[in-house]
Amino acid sequence: MLPTFLMLAPAFFTSLNSKRSRLFQHLKNVKENFKAHLISSHLAKRKLYLPSTTGIARMSTAAVSNTTIPPDDEEIALSKLVFGDTADFYEALARVDIGQDEDLSDGEDVDMIEASSGDEGASDDDDLNRVHDDQLFFVDDGENLDDPPIEKGVSDMESDSDSSSEAAWSDSEDERISFAISSSNKTKKLRKSYVESTLNGKEYVMRLRSQFEKIFPRPKWADDSGDEHSPSDVGSDDEESDQVINGDVHALSKILQSTSAYKDVSTVVLAPKILDITRLKDANSQRPSHSGIQSLSFHPSKPLLLSGGYDRTLRIYHIDGKNNHLVTSVYLTGTPVQTCTFYVSPSQTEQKVFSAGRRRYMHSWDISNASSQYAKIEKISRLYGHEQTQRSFEKFKVGHLYTPESGLHGIIFLQGNNGWINILHATTGVWLAGCKIEGVLADFCIDYIPLKMGKFRTILIVVNSYGQVWEFDVSNKAQVLKKWEDSGSVGITTIQVGGGTSSAQLSPFNEVRPNRWLAIGSESGFVHVYDRNSSSNKLSFALDQLTTSISSLAFSFDGQIMCMASRASKDALRLVHLPSGTVFSNWPTSGTPLGKVTSVAFSPRGGFLAVGNEQGKVRLWKLNHYT
Repeated sequence: MLPTFLMLAPAFFTSLNSKRSRLFQHLKNVKENFKAHLISSHLAKRKLYLPSTTGIARMSTAAVSNTTIPPDDEEIALSKLVFGDTADFYEALARVDIGQDEDLSDGEDVDMIEASSGDEGASDDDDLNRVHDDQLFFVDDGENLDDPPIEKGVSDMESDSDSSSEAAWSDSEDERISFAISSSNKTKKLRKSYVESTLNGKEYVMRLRSQFEKIFPRPKWADDSGDEHSPSDVGSDDEESDQVINGDVHALSKILQSTSAYKDVSTVVLAPKILDITRLKDANSQRPSHSGIQSLSFHPSKPLLLSGGYDRTLRIYHIDGKNNHLVTSVYLTGTPVQTCTFYVSPSQTEQKVFSAGRRRYMHSWDISNASSQYAKIEKISRLYGHEQTQRSFEKFKVGHLYTPESGLHGIIFLQGNNGWINILHATTGVWLAGCKIEGVLADFCIDYIPLKMGKFRTILIVVNSYGQVWEFDVSNKAQVLKKWEDSGSVGITTIQVGGGTSSAQLSPFNEVRPNRWLAIGSESGFVHVYDRNSSSNKLSFALDQLTTSISSLAFSFDGQIMCMASRASKDALRLVHLPSGTVFSNWPTSGTPLGKVTSVAFSPRGGFLAVGNEQGKVRLWKLNHYT
C-alpha cells in the first residue's frame, strides 16, 4: 500500500497548476488594466485631438471607457511586486503634463492645438477639418533659428568657456569605476589626505595627469597657439618662394655690416680641475625650437649663433649674454635640418649659411646682402655623374682650399655612402674631387698645414668604424698622406681636431693655424686623444668618464678645453682640461640643466659654450677664463 503523501501528490500538483494558471491570468488582466488606466488618465489630462485615418476627429475622454473596476489591495500589492512602485512614475508624468500644458497654452505656433470643452471644441473641430494631415507635424531639425537671441549672463559665458575646453569625448563609466590608491606605494602619492582610500576614474586620471606634469612640465610650445613657421603662412606673398624670413631682416644686415665682433683675448694658461663658468640666459629663450637642436654654429667674427633642427627652421640669434634676441629665421619647406653652419669665404666678401637634411640636396642661404624681404636660397645637388656615391647631404663640413690652379676658395666636404667623401666648390656647388676609404665611413674632420706667403695645405682626416684613419692632402689632388690605426678602438662614431683652424673654428686664410689635438670617440663612451705635434701617432691619453656612444666633440679656440657628449643618456657631457688630460670636477653638477645633449659649440674666442638638447633648448654658459 502506498504512503498517504504519495496518494495525495497528484491532487496537490493539479491544484498547484490550477492556481498558477489563475495567477498568470490575473497578472495579465492587471497588466491590461494598468495600460488602459494609464492611457485613460493621460488622455483625460491632455484632452487632445488626434488625427485618424479617415479624417480629423476629436477624441474625448468619453472615447475610452472609464468604468474599469479599481484594483483592490491584493492587485496593488501584486502589481508593485511585478512592475514596481508606480507612484513616482505617476507623479513625474503629472509634472511633465502640467509643464507641457502650460507651454501649449502660451504658444501660438504649435503643432498640436489645445482642446477645450463646450462650444469652443466644436469650433476647433471645424478649424482642424480644414487642416491637412502633413500640417499637423514638423521635423525637429534642432535649434529654432527664428527664436530671438538670448543675452548671456556671466554664468552662461563661464559655462561656455568651460565647455570649450572640455575633452571632445568623455566616458560616463569613468565616474563609476573606483580605484584603491592606498594599497600600493605608487598610488599613495596621489592622495591629498591620509583618509583618502579610493578615487573614481575621472578623479584618478586628473591626479595622474597632475603628477606627470610635476615631473615633466608642460612645454611652452604646446600652449603657443601661434606658430611662426606654419606652412600655411609660407609663400603667401610669393607662391614661388618656399623660404620666408621671420624676424627683422635689416637687423641681420646691420649686424653683419657693423664693426662689432668678438673681443680678442690673450691666451692664458688654464688651471685644471676647477672651471670658472657662469650660466647665462638660454640662447633661444625668446624663440625656442619646436624640436631637438641638431646643429649649432657660431659666426666666425660676429656675435651670432645659428641653430637648426627637425622643425625645418634655421634661426639666428644675437648673442649678448643678456637678451639674446632672435635676429631672423628661415623655414625650409620639406627639409628637416640635420647639419647647418656659417661660412665666410677666405676673402671675407661672401657670407653664407649652409644647411642640409636627409635629402639629395642642400641649401645655400646667401646672407651677404640680407636687406631683401625674401631669403636668397639656392639648392645644391649637382654632382655630375657621382650621384650614386651621395644618397644624402645630411652630414657635411666646410673649409678653405688653396691650389695653384684654382687659387683660394671655399669647399664643402660631403659624407657619402660606400666610403666616399665628395668635395664641392662652396660658391658654385660644382663637384671638384672625391676621396674613398675602406670599410664603413664613420666621420671626418679638416686640418690645415700653414705655408709661406699666406698659403696653406688642406688635410682631410677620415676614420672608419674599425678605427682605421686616412689622411688626404686635398691641396695636392687628394693624395693619401698616411694611414694609421686608432689603438684599441672598435665602433668609432666621431672624430674632431682642435686647437687651431677647423670646420667649427673657421678663421680667415691669413690666420690659418694647425690643430694640435685629434680626438676619436667610440660607441663604448671612450675618447682617445692624440697630439698632432708628435711625429708618431701615439695615444696621449684616453677618457672613460662617459659610458654611452659619443655623439659630439668640440674644442675651444685655443685647444685648452674639449667638450665631449653623448645623446644616448641624460646629462652625458664632460669638459676636459687637455694639457693635463683630466676632467673638470666642479662642472657639470647634478643640478646642471643639460638634458639629452644633441649638439655643442664653442664661440670663436672661447667666451661662450652653447649646448643644444632634445627639448629644443640652447643652454648658454660663459667661460670666465676667456673674458
